[in-house]
Amino acid sequence: MMKRLGLLVFLCWFAAGISQAQEVDQSIKDGVKALWEAQQKAFDNHDVDGVMATYADSDDIMLMGTGPGEHWVGKEEVKDAYSNFMKGFDANTVEAKCGEGAGSARGDVVWLTIVCHFKDQKQGENREFVLNLSGVIVKQGEDWRYHTIHFSHLMGNPEQAAK
Repeated sequence: MMKRLGLLVFLCWFAAGISQAQEVDQSIKDGVKALWEAQQKAFDNHDVDGVMATYADSDDIMLMGTGPGEHWVGKEEVKDAYSNFMKGFDANTVEAKCGEGAGSARGDVVWLTIVCHFKDQKQGENREFVLNLSGVIVKQGEDWRYHTIHFSHLMGNPEQAAK
């Protein structure tokens, strides 16, 4: 379950988080929002090449989850992770709503944290979950690209975890 959640990270968090970052100018917010929308569309359509086009052109891009083994570095590992995540949900079924978050920008770097509520389907079964997300976006040329994303998801019984 954790692996299917991982790539849903990219669906919503930057758009909501960046809008809450008061010190970030509108052109950065617009660029990050366009990046988020492009990745959301590609991921929901199970288009792994489209998702990878939203990443920085760098050998050290990274995706990291919560548990052991949920750490992918470099284009091939990240692409493989996305390919596997896409097997975990039906195409064109993802809905995301993001709320609590914060973000900032300095020069050609943006960093964010956000909490997102997701809905999707697998074999027609409706599912819901929450992810905590953080990440770094870098500007390459005129475009913003993901460099690093971290996602975490509450595992097990929520009542037990609260104790």
